[in-house]
Amino acid sequence: MEKTHEGLKKAQKDQKHLLETSRESQKASVGAAPRPASTCPAMDRYEDLKTSLLTRNTDGTIKTILFAGSAHGNGASTTAINFATALTRDSQLKVLLIDVNLRTPILHEVFKIDDDLGLSDVLTNGGDMASLIKKVAPGNLYVLPCGGDHSRPVGLFESSRFCEFLKTMRERFDYVILDAPPVRRFPECRVVCAKVDGVVLVLEAGKTRRQVALRAKKQLEEAGGKLLGQVLNKKKYYIPEWIYKRL
Repeated sequence: MEKTHEGLKKAQKDQKHLLETSRESQKASVGAAPRPASTCPAMDRYEDLKTSLLTRNTDGTIKTILFAGSAHGNGASTTAINFATALTRDSQLKVLLIDVNLRTPILHEVFKIDDDLGLSDVLTNGGDMASLIKKVAPGNLYVLPCGGDHSRPVGLFESSRFCEFLKTMRERFDYVILDAPPVRRFPECRVVCAKVDGVVLVLEAGKTRRQVALRAKKQLEEAGGKLLGQVLNKKKYYIPEWIYKRL
């Protein structure tokens, strides 16, 4: 009976810890900078995502990766931020995180950097982009905000200048992670997906309907995007996660 009581206490403690770390992870989408390396379950999932990618990319052909949700609020930005952070953790990888969501940009708020000039300005006016890329972590994580000119996002990404920009970034960084607007709502996401090496579709557990997810997947593939996989975000654990791992 004593062992049963101790087991229940441990389960309750683990569940409380998971909920707390999950909340911390989700705060990144509303303006809090990502937390440093930790061993919490929430960050372990991003480590798993990193490992999955690296083991499938031994030849180094996948360097530019687009993260996109099927709709607003799916957590694509949070996933992109934490994945990029995980890539730089305990490694020498040099990673660039780019905000290609010109409609509702968020990276400049998360990392507390200036957004007056950025990607859209480079694509519109050209010029030196080196001064616009900001180093945001003790490791090798860099961020390029979306910039100030949001007037014609589709045209910017359809331009040859954007292709040249991506080519240059591939040469300067080990990985380039792009945070995109929702697939179904804005056409520029479907334009960009055809120009990168791979796409990760972010879905929200318990909210994204199956038909919506399948439609978003079809739109990406029809646009020429190479789907690397899907991330089921904000999954709720009704029993402690360590029990799920043993089922």
